[in-house]
Amino acid sequence: MKIVSVDTIDRGIAYAEACFETFRVIDGECFAWPAHMQRLAVGLSEFGIELGDDNYEALYASALDSAAEAGSDVLVRITITGGAAGWGLTNRSLSPAAYIQAMPFSSSRGLARLMLRSWSFPLKEKRAKFSSDYAETLRALAGCKDIDVLFEKDGLLIAAATANLLLYRNGRWWTPPADAGVLAGVVRNHLMKAGVVHEAECPLAWLEDCEALALCNSGIFLRRVVSVTGRKALNGAHPAFRELIEALAGEAGIPKDI
Repeated sequence: MKIVSVDTIDRGIAYAEACFETFRVIDGECFAWPAHMQRLAVGLSEFGIELGDDNYEALYASALDSAAEAGSDVLVRITITGGAAGWGLTNRSLSPAAYIQAMPFSSSRGLARLMLRSWSFPLKEKRAKFSSDYAETLRALAGCKDIDVLFEKDGLLIAAATANLLLYRNGRWWTPPADAGVLAGVVRNHLMKAGVVHEAECPLAWLEDCEALALCNSGIFLRRVVSVTGRKALNGAHPAFRELIEALAGEAGIPKDI
Protein backbone atom coordinates (compact mmCIF):
# COMPACT_ATOMS: atom_id res chain seq x y z
CA MET A 1 0.00 0.00 0.00
CA LYS A 2 1.36 3.38 -1.00
CA ILE A 3 1.40 5.91 1.87
CA VAL A 4 2.05 9.59 1.12
CA SER A 5 2.31 12.48 3.60
CA VAL A 6 0.72 15.68 2.24
CA ASP A 7 -0.20 19.10 3.56
CA THR A 8 -3.53 19.21 1.74
CA ILE A 9 -5.89 16.70 0.19
CA ASP A 10 -8.94 17.22 -1.99
CA ARG A 11 -11.96 18.21 0.09
CA GLY A 12 -14.02 15.66 -1.82
CA ILE A 13 -11.82 12.99 -0.23
CA ALA A 14 -11.54 14.66 3.15
CA TYR A 15 -15.18 15.53 3.74
CA ALA A 16 -17.09 14.14 0.72
CA GLU A 17 -17.63 17.79 -0.26
CA ALA A 18 -18.58 16.82 -3.77
CA CYS A 19 -21.52 16.50 -6.15
CA PHE A 20 -21.62 14.68 -9.45
CA GLU A 21 -23.77 14.01 -12.49
CA THR A 22 -23.66 11.03 -14.83
CA PHE A 23 -25.12 10.98 -18.33
CA ARG A 24 -24.72 9.53 -21.82
CA VAL A 25 -23.40 11.51 -24.77
CA ILE A 26 -24.62 9.95 -28.00
CA ASP A 27 -23.33 11.34 -31.31
CA GLY A 28 -22.38 14.55 -29.52
CA GLU A 29 -25.74 15.05 -27.81
CA CYS A 30 -26.70 14.79 -24.13
CA PHE A 31 -30.26 14.20 -22.99
CA ALA A 32 -31.58 17.02 -20.78
CA TRP A 33 -28.29 18.71 -19.88
CA PRO A 34 -30.12 21.74 -18.33
CA ALA A 35 -31.75 19.39 -15.80
CA HIS A 36 -28.38 17.89 -14.90
CA MET A 37 -26.85 21.35 -14.58
CA GLN A 38 -29.68 22.58 -12.36
CA ARG A 39 -29.41 19.60 -10.02
CA LEU A 40 -25.64 20.04 -9.85
CA ALA A 41 -26.09 23.72 -8.96
CA VAL A 42 -28.58 22.85 -6.23
CA GLY A 43 -26.17 20.37 -4.68
CA LEU A 44 -23.17 22.69 -4.83
CA SER A 45 -25.18 25.54 -3.30
CA GLU A 46 -25.68 23.43 -0.18
CA PHE A 47 -21.91 23.55 0.27
CA GLY A 48 -21.88 27.29 -0.41
CA ILE A 49 -20.28 26.76 -3.82
CA GLU A 50 -21.67 28.97 -6.57
CA LEU A 51 -20.55 28.61 -10.19
CA GLY A 52 -21.33 31.14 -12.92
CA ASP A 53 -22.98 30.42 -16.26
CA ASP A 54 -19.58 30.61 -17.95
CA ASN A 55 -18.31 27.86 -15.64
CA TYR A 56 -21.19 25.57 -16.56
CA GLU A 57 -20.76 26.33 -20.26
CA ALA A 58 -17.07 25.46 -20.06
CA LEU A 59 -17.88 22.34 -18.05
CA TYR A 60 -20.38 21.11 -20.61
CA ALA A 61 -18.06 21.87 -23.53
CA SER A 62 -15.27 19.93 -21.82
CA ALA A 63 -17.63 17.02 -21.18
CA LEU A 64 -18.60 16.89 -24.87
CA ASP A 65 -14.93 17.09 -25.90
CA SER A 66 -14.02 14.22 -23.57
CA ALA A 67 -16.94 12.19 -24.89
CA ALA A 68 -15.91 12.80 -28.51
CA GLU A 69 -12.46 11.42 -27.75
CA ALA A 70 -13.96 8.29 -26.18
CA GLY A 71 -16.44 7.37 -28.92
CA SER A 72 -19.93 7.94 -30.32
CA ASP A 73 -21.84 6.52 -27.32
CA VAL A 74 -20.12 7.50 -24.10
CA LEU A 75 -20.92 7.52 -20.40
CA VAL A 76 -19.71 10.75 -18.78
CA ARG A 77 -19.38 11.60 -15.11
CA ILE A 78 -18.74 15.15 -13.94
CA THR A 79 -17.60 15.47 -10.33
CA ILE A 80 -17.13 18.85 -8.66
CA THR A 81 -15.43 19.10 -5.29
CA GLY A 82 -14.60 21.96 -2.98
CA GLY A 83 -10.97 21.81 -4.07
CA ALA A 84 -7.86 21.39 -1.94
CA ALA A 85 -8.52 20.88 1.77
CA GLY A 86 -6.52 22.35 4.59
CA TRP A 87 -6.95 21.26 8.19
CA GLY A 88 -10.46 21.67 9.59
CA LEU A 89 -13.95 21.93 8.20
CA THR A 90 -13.98 25.69 7.74
CA ASN A 91 -10.61 26.11 6.00
CA ARG A 92 -12.23 26.41 2.58
CA SER A 93 -10.42 26.44 -0.73
CA LEU A 94 -11.34 29.31 -3.04
CA SER A 95 -11.01 27.11 -6.12
CA PRO A 96 -13.51 24.26 -6.62
CA ALA A 97 -12.19 21.41 -8.75
CA ALA A 98 -13.99 19.62 -11.57
CA TYR A 99 -13.18 16.12 -12.79
CA ILE A 100 -14.56 14.65 -16.01
CA GLN A 101 -14.53 10.92 -16.68
CA ALA A 102 -15.61 9.47 -20.02
CA MET A 103 -15.77 5.88 -21.16
CA PRO A 104 -17.51 4.03 -24.00
CA PHE A 105 -20.96 2.94 -22.89
CA SER A 106 -21.38 -0.79 -22.42
CA SER A 107 -24.87 -2.25 -22.68
CA SER A 108 -23.79 -5.64 -21.36
CA ARG A 109 -26.29 -5.47 -18.50
CA GLY A 110 -29.55 -6.72 -19.93
CA LEU A 111 -32.74 -7.67 -18.13
CA ALA A 112 -32.56 -6.94 -14.40
CA ARG A 113 -32.98 -9.53 -11.67
CA LEU A 114 -33.14 -7.60 -8.43
CA MET A 115 -32.35 -8.62 -4.88
CA LEU A 116 -34.62 -7.07 -2.26
CA ARG A 117 -32.78 -5.50 0.66
CA SER A 118 -33.73 -3.21 3.54
CA TRP A 119 -32.17 0.25 3.72
CA SER A 120 -30.24 0.33 6.97
CA PHE A 121 -30.02 4.08 7.63
CA PRO A 122 -32.49 6.87 8.42
CA LEU A 123 -33.96 8.27 5.20
CA LYS A 124 -33.15 11.82 4.16
CA GLU A 125 -33.98 14.16 1.30
CA LYS A 126 -31.78 13.79 -1.78
CA ARG A 127 -31.87 17.02 -3.76
CA ALA A 128 -28.69 16.26 -5.71
CA LYS A 129 -26.14 13.51 -6.30
CA PHE A 130 -23.91 13.96 -3.28
CA SER A 131 -20.84 11.74 -3.12
CA SER A 132 -21.53 11.14 0.57
CA ASP A 133 -24.93 9.60 -0.24
CA TYR A 134 -23.32 7.05 -2.52
CA ALA A 135 -20.73 6.23 0.13
CA GLU A 136 -23.72 5.43 2.35
CA THR A 137 -25.17 3.25 -0.41
CA LEU A 138 -21.94 1.26 -0.47
CA ARG A 139 -22.33 0.73 3.26
CA ALA A 140 -25.92 -0.42 2.76
CA LEU A 141 -24.72 -2.91 0.14
CA ALA A 142 -22.40 -4.29 2.84
CA GLY A 143 -19.75 -5.47 0.42
CA CYS A 144 -22.17 -6.92 -2.15
CA LYS A 145 -20.60 -6.46 -5.59
CA ASP A 146 -23.91 -6.90 -7.40
CA ILE A 147 -25.64 -3.50 -7.47
CA ASP A 148 -28.87 -4.98 -8.87
CA VAL A 149 -30.55 -4.32 -5.55
CA LEU A 150 -33.99 -2.92 -4.77
CA PHE A 151 -34.14 -1.12 -1.43
CA GLU A 152 -37.15 -0.88 0.84
CA LYS A 153 -37.63 0.60 4.30
CA ASP A 154 -40.54 0.25 6.71
CA GLY A 155 -42.63 -1.55 4.11
CA LEU A 156 -42.17 1.06 1.36
CA LEU A 157 -40.16 0.66 -1.85
CA ILE A 158 -37.47 3.31 -2.36
CA ALA A 159 -35.20 2.80 -5.38
CA ALA A 160 -32.45 0.62 -6.76
CA ALA A 161 -28.83 1.30 -5.82
CA THR A 162 -28.23 3.57 -8.82
CA ALA A 163 -31.61 3.96 -10.50
CA ASN A 164 -35.18 5.04 -9.92
CA LEU A 165 -37.94 2.43 -9.73
CA LEU A 166 -40.95 2.37 -12.06
CA LEU A 167 -43.80 0.00 -11.19
CA TYR A 168 -46.80 -0.82 -13.40
CA ARG A 169 -50.09 -1.83 -11.78
CA ASN A 170 -53.79 -1.09 -12.32
CA GLY A 171 -53.10 0.37 -15.75
CA ARG A 172 -50.55 3.02 -14.66
CA TRP A 173 -46.84 3.44 -14.09
CA TRP A 174 -45.92 4.53 -10.56
CA THR A 175 -42.72 5.71 -8.90
CA PRO A 176 -41.91 6.40 -5.24
CA PRO A 177 -42.17 10.11 -4.36
CA ALA A 178 -39.03 12.25 -4.50
CA ASP A 179 -38.71 13.12 -0.85
CA ALA A 180 -36.87 11.16 1.83
CA GLY A 181 -34.60 8.58 0.28
CA VAL A 182 -35.51 9.04 -3.39
CA LEU A 183 -33.41 11.08 -5.82
CA ALA A 184 -35.47 12.92 -8.42
CA GLY A 185 -33.83 11.38 -11.47
CA VAL A 186 -33.66 13.29 -14.75
CA VAL A 187 -35.24 10.48 -16.80
CA ARG A 188 -37.81 9.86 -14.06
CA ASN A 189 -38.80 13.53 -14.07
CA HIS A 190 -39.08 13.59 -17.86
CA LEU A 191 -41.45 10.61 -17.79
CA MET A 192 -43.54 12.29 -15.11
CA LYS A 193 -43.78 15.54 -17.09
CA ALA A 194 -44.85 13.47 -20.09
CA GLY A 195 -47.72 12.16 -17.97
CA VAL A 196 -46.86 8.47 -18.22
CA VAL A 197 -45.43 8.01 -14.71
CA HIS A 198 -47.08 9.11 -11.46
CA GLU A 199 -45.72 9.63 -7.94
CA ALA A 200 -47.15 7.66 -5.03
CA GLU A 201 -45.97 5.77 -2.00
CA CYS A 202 -45.27 2.26 -3.28
CA PRO A 203 -45.87 -0.38 -0.59
CA LEU A 204 -43.74 -3.48 -0.60
CA ALA A 205 -46.97 -5.43 -1.14
CA TRP A 206 -47.26 -3.91 -4.63
CA LEU A 207 -44.57 -6.32 -5.77
CA GLU A 208 -47.15 -9.07 -5.39
CA ASP A 209 -49.68 -7.70 -7.87
CA CYS A 210 -47.69 -5.44 -10.19
CA GLU A 211 -47.51 -6.43 -13.85
CA ALA A 212 -44.15 -4.90 -14.78
CA LEU A 213 -41.12 -3.19 -13.25
CA ALA A 214 -38.44 -1.00 -14.79
CA LEU A 215 -35.37 0.92 -13.68
CA CYS A 216 -34.40 4.29 -15.12
CA ASN A 217 -31.43 6.63 -14.99
CA SER A 218 -29.42 8.76 -17.41
CA GLY A 219 -27.06 5.94 -18.31
CA ILE A 220 -29.36 3.02 -19.01
CA PHE A 221 -32.45 5.21 -19.66
CA LEU A 222 -34.77 2.18 -19.27
CA ARG A 223 -34.03 -1.33 -18.05
CA ARG A 224 -36.69 -3.99 -17.74
CA VAL A 225 -36.92 -6.03 -14.55
CA VAL A 226 -37.86 -9.70 -14.86
CA SER A 227 -37.65 -10.79 -11.23
CA VAL A 228 -37.20 -9.69 -7.64
CA THR A 229 -35.68 -12.24 -5.27
CA GLY A 230 -38.36 -14.07 -3.34
CA ARG A 231 -41.17 -12.52 -5.40
CA LYS A 232 -42.96 -13.59 -8.55
CA ALA A 233 -41.37 -13.41 -11.99
CA LEU A 234 -42.27 -10.35 -14.06
CA ASN A 235 -43.13 -9.92 -17.71
CA GLY A 236 -40.14 -8.27 -19.39
CA ALA A 237 -42.14 -7.93 -22.60
CA HIS A 238 -45.22 -6.28 -21.12
CA PRO A 239 -46.89 -3.87 -23.61
CA ALA A 240 -46.87 -1.11 -20.99
CA PHE A 241 -43.14 -0.60 -21.64
CA ARG A 242 -44.18 0.98 -24.94
CA GLU A 243 -45.52 4.03 -23.06
CA LEU A 244 -42.14 4.67 -21.49
CA ILE A 245 -40.26 4.15 -24.74
CA GLU A 246 -42.52 6.50 -26.71
CA ALA A 247 -42.12 9.23 -24.08
CA LEU A 248 -38.34 9.17 -24.60
CA ALA A 249 -37.93 8.22 -28.25
CA GLY A 250 -36.84 11.03 -30.53
CA GLU A 251 -35.41 13.25 -27.80
CA ALA A 252 -31.85 14.53 -28.25
CA GLY A 253 -29.30 12.20 -26.70
CA ILE A 254 -31.63 9.18 -26.54
CA PRO A 255 -30.36 5.97 -28.16
CA LYS A 256 -32.27 4.91 -31.25
CA ASP A 257 -32.60 1.35 -29.94
CA ILE A 258 -34.19 2.32 -26.64
